[in-house]
Amino acid sequence: AAGVARAHLAVIAAGLTLACVFPYLRDVRRGETQPQRASWFVFATLGAVAAVSQALTGSMAGTWLAAGSAVGFGAVFVASIRRGVGGFAARDRTALAVAGVGTTVSVVTARPLLAVVGVVLAELGAVGLTVRKALDDPGSETRSTWITDGFAGLLGIAAVDRMTATALLYPVHHTVANGAVVAAIAIGSMVRSGLSTHA
Repeated sequence: AAGVARAHLAVIAAGLTLACVFPYLRDVRRGETQPQRASWFVFATLGAVAAVSQALTGSMAGTWLAAGSAVGFGAVFVASIRRGVGGFAARDRTALAVAGVGTTVSVVTARPLLAVVGVVLAELGAVGLTVRKALDDPGSETRSTWITDGFAGLLGIAAVDRMTATALLYPVHHTVANGAVVAAIAIGSMVRSGLSTHA
């Protein structure tokens, strides 16, 4: 029974991480949200890589979560090509280079844990780009998307059937990364509110 419940949680987590991009895409279409191109390219690519690496480790919770990310984040990246920002600055190229190294490690290693570590390290640079953008321009991000995806990560953690580092690392990272963006949006909003008050 517990195994069936965890399987259901894994599917719900995947559904949430896929569905969370709909309000984001809506706001992109309205011109309210401007996705960071390099970030979403990395998110989509690594979602696919993570899905494969998690499947190879036997972690179905992580596999479902990463697969949902790959599809949803891929849609946002496509939208960002015309309506996004960034992708060409030095910090964007650095993030892409880090992602390339991490992805290579993940693909070529025969060690499942190292493969997941490679994905996580590769994604950190991309998360940093979006965190910085959210701090500078919090209104350019859709807060509900990051909150929903963070909740999907929590469900992914709850769905893990074997409490090992290999199985837990990706959903934990997924949750923390989303939380970092939500925090950046909140901090950026408070800073802007304070600046407008003193203006």
